[in-house]
Amino acid sequence: MRRRIAAVGMLAAVGVLASAVPAQAATGVLVVNGVSHQNPARGCYPTLSPVLVENLTDARVDVFSAANCQGAVTREIAPGMSAATVGFSYFVN
Repeated sequence: MRRRIAAVGMLAAVGVLASAVPAQAATGVLVVNGVSHQNPARGCYPTLSPVLVENLTDARVDVFSAANCQGAVTREIAPGMSAATVGFSYFVN
């Protein structure tokens, strides 16, 4: 009986892990301060201010006023758009 309960618990844990949403990557090229990033993964990245972003991906990019995607969003850059702004980190959505 204990083995059966343990097996059911293990299967439930595996099911939860398997159904977790994996990290997605934006499709396309993101150019930040002249450096190209092909299919950048979703997440927060450091940068130097001022920052020039050319968003040639299918995801929005948010630039933040502080490191680690903290502080105010100084600019939202939609797919296909470019912008220059101040900021010390950016988030690929």
